[in-house]
Amino acid sequence: MNIKSAVFGMVCIKPQTIREIKERLPYAPDSIYNGVEAVVKDKKIVKIKTGGETRLDITKDYKNQKLKEFFIKSLSYGADPEILLRNHTLCVWRSLDLVTSVSDLIQKTHLSEKSVRRFLKILSNYGLVHFEKSNPIHASKVKDHPLSVLLDSMVKENEVKERIYASGSSPFEEIVTTPDEIEKMLYEKIDESLAIKKTGFMVRGKNGKLSILESVATNQSLEDFFISKVMTPEGAEDICIKILASKKMNYEVLLRRAVENTLVNQIGCYLDIINDMKQIVPSKMIEKFSNTISDKTVVFLKDEKRYGKSGWEKKYEKKWNVDLYLDIGAIEHGVRSI
Repeated sequence: MNIKSAVFGMVCIKPQTIREIKERLPYAPDSIYNGVEAVVKDKKIVKIKTGGETRLDITKDYKNQKLKEFFIKSLSYGADPEILLRNHTLCVWRSLDLVTSVSDLIQKTHLSEKSVRRFLKILSNYGLVHFEKSNPIHASKVKDHPLSVLLDSMVKENEVKERIYASGSSPFEEIVTTPDEIEKMLYEKIDESLAIKKTGFMVRGKNGKLSILESVATNQSLEDFFISKVMTPEGAEDICIKILASKKMNYEVLLRRAVENTLVNQIGCYLDIINDMKQIVPSKMIEKFSNTISDKTVVFLKDEKRYGKSGWEKKYEKKWNVDLYLDIGAIEHGVRSI
């Protein structure tokens, strides 16, 4: 482990003064001082004056707090975090999601055979990689190792992830994304007004607009998210309307997904109802849905069945071959709000 990593690791465990670090790390005082200044310059640690002395602490942003978590967990499992976070180690680790053989890893990473074997050996020594075959070598991730999950998050940190965003005329925005992205946004938005759906957690900030964050297990496309929500009363009456109004929907993709999930009748019917209230869906796409409906009658919003029907449904039931249960008043309110 180099001096910069040793300094960062020590501060991860507990805020330290420079004097304490000099006394406890096995390096020359001048080298330690230079290491501290380099880590401060990298904005990984900050100097904080308390009680007449200056202490070093980890920068309170998402990236460095995740790095802190990774350092402590790595040390706890006897792994050198500095080696694991080297670019070549991460390159091999990332590539193991796609290929397993040394020859394929060489092509994927553009590293030499010697380097690939070296980094696989490092990962294996730390219990992060399992060799499935020895001749030729085939390796795979040990996915249930606690460090594997953290290392994946470090690799994926710089990847651009789609956040599903919906905003109407109300003074709030709804953002649906993965748990990792939610964690990042908690650091980004903690000084703003935000709430996390289904938790009861809400804080007020100087920013008047409230961000409502919803966590989903995987990074869904907008179309997949729409399909999952339109089959619930809450989704059909609110966020699905906002998604349609955002004009970000790829209706060709939506149609394909609807066909794959045997939901063409229900989704086509929903789009038709919305368009009769306010024309926000291309008419030609509603026609395409209509040309793809199945002959089997299907229930749309079974959860609302106990409330019965009001008579307005017949027109759509006949056209879309559905047994329709929608709260039309709630839908109209949702459309008026966009």
